[in-house]
Amino acid sequence: MLKYPPAANLLSLIGECCSAKEVVIAVQEAVERLEALFNSDDDGSEEVEQESPQQAASSPVVCLSILTGLYAASIPRLKLRKKTAPDTLRPLLTELENVNVMAGPTASTEQGRALISATASLVKRAAQWVKDISDAREEDALGCTKLMKILLDQTLTAYAHCIRSSVAQRTFEQCFPRLTVKTSVGAGWEEGEKVVLEALRQQRPPFLVVVAYHQTGFLDSDNDLAPILPILISSIQINSALDECLSILLKFLHRIRASSVSPPPTLSPEIVTPLCTILPTIASAHPDPLVRHQAFRIISSVLTLTQPDLRIQLLADLTGDSQLPQMRVAAVGLVKEAIIESISSTKPNLFASPLFLRVFRPILFRPDPPDLFSGSKELSLGGFQESSEPQRLVECLALYYVLLQRDHQNLTGIRDTDVLSSVESSLLEPLRSILAKWMNHPSVSGSHMHAIMPLVSLQMGLERVDAAIAQRNSICTISNLMT
Repeated sequence: MLKYPPAANLLSLIGECCSAKEVVIAVQEAVERLEALFNSDDDGSEEVEQESPQQAASSPVVCLSILTGLYAASIPRLKLRKKTAPDTLRPLLTELENVNVMAGPTASTEQGRALISATASLVKRAAQWVKDISDAREEDALGCTKLMKILLDQTLTAYAHCIRSSVAQRTFEQCFPRLTVKTSVGAGWEEGEKVVLEALRQQRPPFLVVVAYHQTGFLDSDNDLAPILPILISSIQINSALDECLSILLKFLHRIRASSVSPPPTLSPEIVTPLCTILPTIASAHPDPLVRHQAFRIISSVLTLTQPDLRIQLLADLTGDSQLPQMRVAAVGLVKEAIIESISSTKPNLFASPLFLRVFRPILFRPDPPDLFSGSKELSLGGFQESSEPQRLVECLALYYVLLQRDHQNLTGIRDTDVLSSVESSLLEPLRSILAKWMNHPSVSGSHMHAIMPLVSLQMGLERVDAAIAQRNSICTISNLMT
């Protein structure tokens, strides 16, 4: 009906001018019919984005928006008789909550935003009605406030997927301007933020929404994530308000990194461990590449603010977990970040110590499995290229190269003869042999460059490492001659 202005205007006129009691009764009956409709049709309509205009006009969510608007127009004109204000509002708002919960998954972006806006208007006008009741008791006012807050909470939760204000991506681009060449914020985000801000101006909605759209991300000066961490973790687990959750984490971590405190405070294990347990799945498996990138940068920032011993443990888990192959590859880059940071620091650090190789050499400086290139079963080039192992080995070679080039004082022991010999026999020589075999194979030599790019990347990484080792050997030879 919203698609037809005359009908919408007529309904608006009915809500504003006809008997408030009769309009409320009629709307309540219509809401009950919608509830019965959802109860009798569990499948609902999942392809709402593809609806025709005629289908969209008769959508239950559109009808619910109209009915909510009629409540907003008629409730402020109700005259209390034997019932109190809470007793009058309770059945009306409770039924709306129930139908919103059922209708939420079927709503398109436009429909969900309209419903949030209509609910915010209803709460605003109902709150004013309660305020204007001259003989209203304080407990009645508090009871009505609670009812309206619950309605707003339920509505925002049910239609959170319709907001689409790109709040996490906008926060990401503010916190990481150097990683933003061109904005990736989705078109139409302004309308999504507008309806949220309408809700924020009414009864305080769900806490995560308040924090996500607050200017700094936190409502007090403590900036303590611990009190809301269980809510964040729960929301991320059920994929509810994920955009808002990531925005909160980005703001929180940015505030710490940007603070004047030097060195920045470390996060407690009670914060780090849950985040580094749940976020890798988002960074690996979420269908939206922007969300994966946001989650990965959050993990990186969290680890930067983590105590070295726990950081080593978490990175060892991430780089050794074959159940999340994408994260396993990306985690090698996180190890590289940690080692560069530690070697560059003037303070002792576990990463810039022999412990680093004791933990990571068995994980990073060998193929997986160790006999991948030398096993009795011949390795298929196609199978190798389709796996995540080529990417992982490219990252491992890059880490090895960085260590050889940056660890001038041999803090990790990477330049020790026995370490160089071990890495040569476990990784470099098997990789060198198999690449020579594959690169000279007729099926590869005639292939397009894109098809053999994993092999080319490995070859280039191997050549860089060989050059770094040769340079190290030359320096050692010159030093021996001079002595």
